[in-house]
Amino acid sequence: MGIRSLLSRLWKEPQSGPPIGVIPKDRIAMFVPASPVIVEAGAHIGTDTVELAAQFPTGTVHAFEPVPELFNQLKARTAALSNVRCYPVALSNQSGKAKMFISSGGSDASSSLLSPKEHLNDHPEVFFSSEIEVECISLDEWARNNQVSKVDFLWLDLQGHEMNVLKASPRMLKTVQVIYSEVQLREAYKSTQVYSVYRDWLKAEGFQVQQEEIPWEDAGNVLFVRGKSDQ
Repeated sequence: MGIRSLLSRLWKEPQSGPPIGVIPKDRIAMFVPASPVIVEAGAHIGTDTVELAAQFPTGTVHAFEPVPELFNQLKARTAALSNVRCYPVALSNQSGKAKMFISSGGSDASSSLLSPKEHLNDHPEVFFSSEIEVECISLDEWARNNQVSKVDFLWLDLQGHEMNVLKASPRMLKTVQVIYSEVQLREAYKSTQVYSVYRDWLKAEGFQVQQEEIPWEDAGNVLFVRGKSDQ
């Protein structure tokens, strides 16, 4: 399930304080450099994009969303924001065209380049009855093509594909200071790296867990900061 899919559960759960499973953006901002370059991968219809643009008004948000219907909403929603750039492509571990499994039913925010696996059992209300071909690009290639020399902050909602994407772009990963990522506790999609593997790999790359919000049995969100940990 995507970060936005997780939010749908909040309507069914009692609230007192910050939303369950979500790390507030003002908390994240404590670790992000001034005037940051932000890459948001899996921007959906732009809900977080708009909030990121407001939280970091002197930064630039590069928002990626490959599903055409969602991209059109993202583009319309951010049209008046001068610090947002939108791309109708998927960040992936390689560039070119690829099949995307489109989610529907209980969530239109669970589409993935990876085929669904345990997700089908954990969330039977979400269907994957269609597939489309989307354009993909690696983070390193996108940065070269757009003369981007660094990315300060990554916001990743890639349905189990996060670690694959990062491993394929070591040049830009070295410039990243903060990562906010959805994590999976089981193989929601085929070839998903579960959280323990993902966390240990990021630790080897110089990142520490700053905060975990994992209230569900299958997924959650984690804030990683280069070389710093409160845990």
